[in-house]
Amino acid sequence: MSVEHVDILEGIKEKIQSVKSRLKEQQDENHRLKEKYVELQQLVQQKQLKIEELEQKNQQLALAKSIMADSDDANDARVRINRIVREIDRCIALLNRS
Repeated sequence: MSVEHVDILEGIKEKIQSVKSRLKEQQDENHRLKEKYVELQQLVQQKQLKIEELEQKNQQLALAKSIMADSDDANDARVRINRIVREIDRCIALLNRS
């Protein structure tokens, strides 16, 4: 082989090594990003549960406040209690269907 062909082959080998190296880096980065995605998904689920818990507490506090409020808010308390009772009745009906 001529010197020119050897130089071309060496250049091709170097480019192949460079491509392999970049592929490995990209695979590592992809793996790291997938792990980060899973972590973030778990964090989102935890935050959603916390939001639901806080919303429930907020409803309970609003109900307690309306029960303890003056007679002006007594109607509001009755409405809330009736809504809760209807929701409980609906849940019981769903359970009885099963």
